Amino acid sequence: MLSIPTLEFPARRWAPAALLPTKAGAGSKAARLALPLGRDVHVWLLDLRDIGSDATSLLDAAEMARAQRFVYAHDWRRYVAAHAWLRRILAGYTGVEARHLQYATDRHGKPRLAPAACAEASLPTFNLSHSKDWALVAVSAGVEVGVDIEAVRPDLPGVDLAAAVLTDGEKAELGACPTLNHPTAFVGCWARKEACLKALGIGLGLEPRALYVGVHAQRCCVRAPGEGAAGHVDVAPLPAPPGFAAALAALDGFAEVYMFDDAEELAAPRMGDLV
Repeated sequence: MLSIPTLEFPARRWAPAALLPTKAGAGSKAARLALPLGRDVHVWLLDLRDIGSDATSLLDAAEMARAQRFVYAHDWRRYVAAHAWLRRILAGYTGVEARHLQYATDRHGKPRLAPAACAEASLPTFNLSHSKDWALVAVSAGVEVGVDIEAVRPDLPGVDLAAAVLTDGEKAELGACPTLNHPTAFVGCWARKEACLKALGIGLGLEPRALYVGVHAQRCCVRAPGEGAAGHVDVAPLPAPPGFAAALAALDGFAEVYMFDDAEELAAPRMGDLV
């Protein structure tokens, strides 16, 4: 089990170029994305305004059915873009064409790659979150991860929402912050709690106020309450676009975090060439 360092979470870690697909030359194929080593995690920051011309052709029937339930076109576009980019990224790691990837869900509904999705002995684990025009995808080599991104709203949190989400200690910490900072502090806290719940694989099966992560943006160790609870969750804030808060969590800890925000390296036309 990893110890929890006291250092602040790094603002940004860029992956070595060797981890990215190379430009394919004439008659050659693009390189596969290397899976993170050990407990390292790759995090992809994606701009959902870039949907890609082939996005709808990559999604399966269930994803398209869910997309069709959105009333507003911008919600449809964001959902399709997020799930198409997830498939492109997973295709990069597995070598399977994005449209051919298959998902399964655990008893709490957390998605994972189905064993039939590819012939790899060890499938990558992943998690997706999106808010407005931004998405995050976390990928690991078997570590249970959770990621979350949330837009900061000036009307948050409100008394009722704070009571439903925050522990007594967190409410006291929020009350000690300048009022102007309440929306950012609260949304950051909520993003870290959501990432923890997703790493645990239980979603909102556990009340958010049962987890203490604090309202200050720092890395910490969280333990789920109750007998037979899983091990600790390592959670930390992530860099995010202005007006957003983001977080990463991993069951039993993570090591290095490498962030990618250049989606050009996974251009859709090359997905079928990955080996």
